[in-house]
Amino acid sequence: MFRLCLLFFLLTACRADESSQSLIDGVVIKVKDGDSLVIRDDQNQEHQLRLAFIDAPEYSQPFGSEARSNLDRWVYRKRVQAQLMDSDRYQRKVVVLHLGSTDINSEQIKAGFAWHYQHFAKGKQSSADFERYQSLEQQARQGRIGLWQEAQPVPPWDYRKAHKGN
Repeated sequence: MFRLCLLFFLLTACRADESSQSLIDGVVIKVKDGDSLVIRDDQNQEHQLRLAFIDAPEYSQPFGSEARSNLDRWVYRKRVQAQLMDSDRYQRKVVVLHLGSTDINSEQIKAGFAWHYQHFAKGKQSSADFERYQSLEQQARQGRIGLWQEAQPVPPWDYRKAHKGN
């Protein structure tokens, strides 16, 4: 029985350590655009972050600067918690960013400054969050909020493809 309890304790301790490693706590020191930023943790280490499950307009696209400004208003110089979901080809950590209990990624969608990036969200995002992000995008579209004021807004993934090599 003692061995079983010890094994359970060790497994629980390992799991707790894994979850703490998947959360980065720090202060936002730079907002690069509507879906990427830099935070500095308590060990003075900088982390390049990309917001998971959303894609904001490129800075040179309509509403690109507004998307950046909106994210900046939410998080610049504030302590945030970044839940690590993945990493991208640019070595950025792909995260769901929280300011207290507020999901900042979804706030970008709600404000009309990002698309729900379904291509990357499928299979990685919980079904409840997937539905919530979809609903927020639909509400922003219907309300013609932010980038949805445009007659035919160009998704950033199409914009990047069209301007590749420029």
